[in-house]
Amino acid sequence: MVYTDAQKKAHIQEISELLYQIALRDGSIPAVVPSEEYTPELALAVRAFQESYDLPVTGEIDTATWDKIAAVFHALTDAPVPLVIFPSGNFILQQGDRGELVYFVQIMLNLLARRYRNLYMLTPNGEYDDQTADAMRRFQQIANLPETGIVDRTTWNHLAAFVNQLRLSI
Repeated sequence: MVYTDAQKKAHIQEISELLYQIALRDGSIPAVVPSEEYTPELALAVRAFQESYDLPVTGEIDTATWDKIAAVFHALTDAPVPLVIFPSGNFILQQGDRGELVYFVQIMLNLLARRYRNLYMLTPNGEYDDQTADAMRRFQQIANLPETGIVDRTTWNHLAAFVNQLRLSI
């Protein structure tokens, strides 16, 4: 049977999703945003998993690694999962990105727009578009951060802290 590129991408997506869920519960495994690409970050997570679960550390997904990831995932899914919204590492959000994390950023910016007059309301659509980047630059100015329009860990932490202060001041 021929193994198509679409099948390969689907398998990489599946294994990266399982590893992401495992990483949320096991701090020795780096959390990697699930995708269809076998990135160097995913290979690092695979190596960390293999090391943690006494498998040969190759960074490749063979049958033994696949089976162990599936078994560990299923064993852990009954436990509560902490809400870890922002990915680990040097992950950034920027113009052109899409997804749930962008929705979170847009919603947090909207919460802050109710308090800060130089921020404006966005239409949360999950797309890091020009308006989102502009609103982020305005937020970064308020937070005394470099005005890049990009969400990195520092900007994310400031954004979360500002939103948390709103909650505390209500």
